[in-house]
Amino acid sequence: LIRKYREAAMQPECDAAVSDIVDGAIASSEESAPVDLTMHDLDLPNSVKKKIINEFNRVLKLYKFNRNASEYFRNWYVDGKAYFNVIIDPNNPQKGIVELRPVESTHINKVKEVKQETDKKTGLEYEKVVDEYYVYSPDLGNNGVDKLNGIKFATDAIIQVNSGIMDPDKIRTVGHLHKAMKLVNQLRYMEDSLVVYRVSRAPERRIFYIDVGNLPKGKAEEYVQQVVSRYRNKLVYDANTGNISDDRRHMSMLEDFYLPRREGGRGTEITTLGGGENLGQIEDVQFFQRKLYRALNVPVARLEQDTAFSVGRASEVSREEVKFQKFIDRLRKKF
Repeated sequence: LIRKYREAAMQPECDAAVSDIVDGAIASSEESAPVDLTMHDLDLPNSVKKKIINEFNRVLKLYKFNRNASEYFRNWYVDGKAYFNVIIDPNNPQKGIVELRPVESTHINKVKEVKQETDKKTGLEYEKVVDEYYVYSPDLGNNGVDKLNGIKFATDAIIQVNSGIMDPDKIRTVGHLHKAMKLVNQLRYMEDSLVVYRVSRAPERRIFYIDVGNLPKGKAEEYVQQVVSRYRNKLVYDANTGNISDDRRHMSMLEDFYLPRREGGRGTEITTLGGGENLGQIEDVQFFQRKLYRALNVPVARLEQDTAFSVGRASEVSREEVKFQKFIDRLRKKF
């Protein structure tokens, strides 16, 4: 699933929507950090507040948060999960945490060892968790089942946060892009079919009606092939060898058509088959683009790059922008 989310996030429309969400959630500028600690309402001595602020800044420094906040948030939003390894100096545990190292989401898995036990009162069997730990293995991302060959981490050595969104079976968590996967694939297929249709329908082609008289079927086809070879003799220059050779290829859908015509017809004739006339209609692609933006809770107006940007009074803010801001607030609090 994480691989599919990352592939979907590379779709230009999906990437633009995710970028809008990340930029809205992480407020960064030259003068201020993305997060700040507010303690105006706390009834504490200034000395205690100072210690809290110092410890808060130390945590931000361990995360390199001021520099990597947008990257952390984007990875968490796309993958639906984020992992950090808590590193402590074994020679001097009193120093506390010395580093928080990000862990690749596809290389780590949580393992629960359980055993069957029987309730003495009711006689019913139930599963009791015996051990719980994380396994890190680079091979885990390749086959998804290699849980034995890897590095074992205790649960308190890994910081993990997920999206909080469960699949319909309530078994595992999924990412925020899960509901948009179908639309991303549909949009990609529509764009690919659009290109194929334009390439195949754009050029004008000629139709050659060749008079074959009353020749038998085999002789008629042979005669048509002779005519095709005579008028489609294509000289090709080979840059590697310097030779010039004939390149008689099979007829493709972009080239001319040669059709036999029986005796009693109008003789040999050449007509033109017009190109596509509705090549400028892309309403179906735009429909899936708008639907993708709605699935990601991003205002559809942001899809139109030519839309004028205006900052007005609160009464003039569109309803979609207000809903988007509330969605951003929920994401920010969860993160």
